[in-house]
Amino acid sequence: MSGMMISSTTADSVKQYRRMAVAFFLLIVIPFVLSLINLQFAQQWKVHFFPAAIILAALIFGATGGLVAGVAGSLYSAFLLGNPYLMLGNAILGFCTGIFYRKTDKLMFSVFLAFICQLPWLIVSDYYFMHLSGEFILRLVVVLFLADILWAALISAMNKPLRNLLC
Repeated sequence: MSGMMISSTTADSVKQYRRMAVAFFLLIVIPFVLSLINLQFAQQWKVHFFPAAIILAALIFGATGGLVAGVAGSLYSAFLLGNPYLMLGNAILGFCTGIFYRKTDKLMFSVFLAFICQLPWLIVSDYYFMHLSGEFILRLVVVLFLADILWAALISAMNKPLRNLLC
């Protein structure tokens, strides 16, 4: 009887470690790797891939997962651009997406609300701390908003198959 107890406990431990490894991969590794991928378009603007990982982490792991993915996904860009304030902005995006999704169960609406919550930090940090022009910030806001909504729409369309695969 004790042999069954040990193997059951061991199997549960293996499952727990596997879940932790998957969570680490989804929350830290994927957002960081996706931050290395950008598509350039119109006058040197870039579409970033890491917001997809932030939104996905918020969807699966909630507010805390979105926050962790937001920081991890921003590390590379923050250091490359010399703008550490990106990390807090994307942490806000992930955290708020997780909160709003838990309350509404509507991903696109949740990302929209999270973007609105992120917006004051983005404007203040870029204007006052990074000394970017208002015109540049306005264009940046439009590009980031459209990209976030695009990722939310794509993830919404794949929500059920993704949840079955990852959960």
